[in-house]
Amino acid sequence: MQLRSLALACLAAFTSPGCSDTVPEPVVETGVVTAEATAPTRIYASEGALELSFETLGTFEERDGERALVLRATANRYLQHVFSFVPDDAFGTAAIISERRFEVVLKEGHELNTVLSGLPLFITVNTFTGTPNQYTARIVVAPRFYDFRGASGIYVETEVNPVYVRNGDDVLVYRGHVSAAANSLLVTAPDGTPTVTRVSADQFLLDWRYPAVYQAIDPHTVPLTFNAALTGGGTAQKTARLVARVTELALTSGDAYEVWPSQPCLPSVHACVSSRPQGTQDFSECGTYRQVSRCMYAGVCEGGATSPLALTAIDASVLEPERLQWNSTSTGMSWHHLEPVDAYSIPECPTEPKTIQSVMAKLTALNPQLPYPDTGSFVDRSELWQVLFFNPWRDGDQLLAAVDAFAGGGEVQAWISTYEVPCHNCHDNEAWAVLFYPDSGKVLVFKGNHGYDS
Repeated sequence: MQLRSLALACLAAFTSPGCSDTVPEPVVETGVVTAEATAPTRIYASEGALELSFETLGTFEERDGERALVLRATANRYLQHVFSFVPDDAFGTAAIISERRFEVVLKEGHELNTVLSGLPLFITVNTFTGTPNQYTARIVVAPRFYDFRGASGIYVETEVNPVYVRNGDDVLVYRGHVSAAANSLLVTAPDGTPTVTRVSADQFLLDWRYPAVYQAIDPHTVPLTFNAALTGGGTAQKTARLVARVTELALTSGDAYEVWPSQPCLPSVHACVSSRPQGTQDFSECGTYRQVSRCMYAGVCEGGATSPLALTAIDASVLEPERLQWNSTSTGMSWHHLEPVDAYSIPECPTEPKTIQSVMAKLTALNPQLPYPDTGSFVDRSELWQVLFFNPWRDGDQLLAAVDAFAGGGEVQAWISTYEVPCHNCHDNEAWAVLFYPDSGKVLVFKGNHGYDS
């Protein structure tokens, strides 16, 4: 479903800001916080005539009999219409709650988990006045610790990030970090306690699956307690609250899909994922949950081109026995000859198209003896018989089978050329063939001749 049609479908319900009930401001964050815990209470963005801010702390309420995260925002203009969505689909519920204020509601379960896992949420914001008067806001919501109290020997990092860790069909883990020179760390709470793993002498991982992370952030007023058995003797205790926060806010009056396009599989992430040993479960070192998810089943080049198309010479001596066998049936009256085969490889993800035409452009610059491409024909596997090297009646099928085994088989893109050359009292033809195997990136160059005595 496209953004414009979604916005039009919802516009009628929000024609007057006065029709919405005003709800009270959320409870202000309380508690004595240390310097490490300081967090902004609002986040701001501006574009054109609109200034927009969100309260960073989300609160949980009952909405239509379900628990839901409520995020509240304020504008400097009278609001006409608001609507929340993710690319190409409505998501969550946005509603005007007073002339210049609106809220976004994410139901517990799929909606909340999806946004907490790193998917940005877009909100269409239309105003009655100002130029322009239609905007799109982009927010990111994530679990964050704050309101730290207790021993300084336990350091709880503010961020809890979504990472990719396999556990059957469930691959999403929300991971936090704790530093403490301790033999053990125990985390307790009424609900939503994480799995604690000691990874070094002073580092611990906190892992939540969903819904445990939801239980830890609802209600946001209940802290988690950290008890450490220190390596130097004694114990230490600290408390901290885990909450859902708006961590990013951006605003545009342009096309949201152009300003914030969907991210592809990044080459660096794909390389990291591909380099992990078989059976790897934890891919947190490769990137965030969504970065890794995009690359987990992506084609190797979906992350984008990595290097220019270039030809690197490779050893093709394994083809010598078949070449010599093919030459051995030549006679003085009817001859054919194939020179040693030149072979090359190209990068896996070149910046230029992986086509025989691109390969030929590089080859002609590399090999001045090679005829210009327009003097021959571009063909596929089914037409290779037209060049004598691969013609079955000259045992060319055996030579091609050996070439396939060397290059990996599959699709073949080829260029072939045969033309007559001077020969006294005979007919002689020079023949060329260039075979490109896109799947393996291998290129093979065949040069030879064939003729007969007249």
